[in-house]
Amino acid sequence: MTRLSEQARYQRSYRAEQKVLRKPSRDDVARVALHVMIADMLERNEDGELAALCEALVTRLVDLGFDRGAAYCRVDDLVERYADGWAPQRKPHLTTPSMVDASEI
Repeated sequence: MTRLSEQARYQRSYRAEQKVLRKPSRDDVARVALHVMIADMLERNEDGELAALCEALVTRLVDLGFDRGAAYCRVDDLVERYADGWAPQRKPHLTTPSMVDASEI
């Protein structure tokens, strides 16, 4: 087995295990954290704090290589969605009982 195919097999196995355990990924935690922060600022009418957060997000995204205009559009879109009451979506696999007992892993 090549190193790449072995890595892919391991990654599939790891993701399946995390799914059974219902363990949130770093992205899941980051998504929820961003929602909590923005929703809280919107609720408290903290426009200055929200603007500073958005600017910091865009700056970090640009530092990672993303286009500044596209980053502003994405962040503004998220703020608008959260202002309209939108929340991160549930993951369908978390709404059904697990087929495997987590203690078996």
